[in-house]
Amino acid sequence: MAPPRPYDRPLTRAGLPTEVRAMLDDSPLQEPPQQGRTSRVAFALDASGGPIVLKCSAGEHLEVIRREHQALRTVHPLGVPAPQPLLFLERPTSLGREGWLVTQRLPGTTLETALSTELDRARRTSLLTDFGAALARLHATTPPPDFGSYNWLEHTLEVTNTLNPAVDPARIERLRNKRPSPVAPALIHGDLFLDNVMTVGGRVIGLIDWAFADIGDPRYDVAVATHDLTPADRAAFAEGYGPGARLTAQEAAYFVEIALLF
Repeated sequence: MAPPRPYDRPLTRAGLPTEVRAMLDDSPLQEPPQQGRTSRVAFALDASGGPIVLKCSAGEHLEVIRREHQALRTVHPLGVPAPQPLLFLERPTSLGREGWLVTQRLPGTTLETALSTELDRARRTSLLTDFGAALARLHATTPPPDFGSYNWLEHTLEVTNTLNPAVDPARIERLRNKRPSPVAPALIHGDLFLDNVMTVGGRVIGLIDWAFADIGDPRYDVAVATHDLTPADRAAFAEGYGPGARLTAQEAAYFVEIALLF
């Protein structure tokens, strides 16, 4: 049996790096009921009582947390609705090298939760229109010239193969060969499931989990963001985003298939 990875176990104050412990007040760590795919996550308060998020990754997922740190350092100063990175470090352990990322914790509830409880059609439409507008602003943001992959799609398929070796290589090759006609690349979030979108008071106020941010195909974000929505909800999203939100069925299916490979 393989030894447990550092982030397979609950995070405890005693197990935190010294630099992370020094940032915290005396309140206990709180772990969300649903953990991330590539890291262990806990919520805490910093020494001044501000809400923060702790993440730990190791092994094959160490590169993912490195990428999230790099992405947040890049996009947060651009005014993009992303949490502020506060600390990143790596350290060796008896179980291998691990990485720690501390960020600001955005307030509110996820868009997934907000939509599951919002039955009023007008408020639901307003929320989804706001989401579409927020994503359009992200895609219109000019990133620094040194950010992003040379070839987003190829890089994404390579990362998929690394994080999920069980994926059939023939399926990866099929996705390479059936890619849609290219569009102008944009700054993308890269993991825009609705539980990565934060809302407060019926407004979208931020996006979390930026490890897969890149310069890539904006249709990927749109497809992932809307694939679980009803036709009426998609129309509300498109009202905020603009004509680029109206994907063909083939485009939507292609990009969602890639997203669900991880």
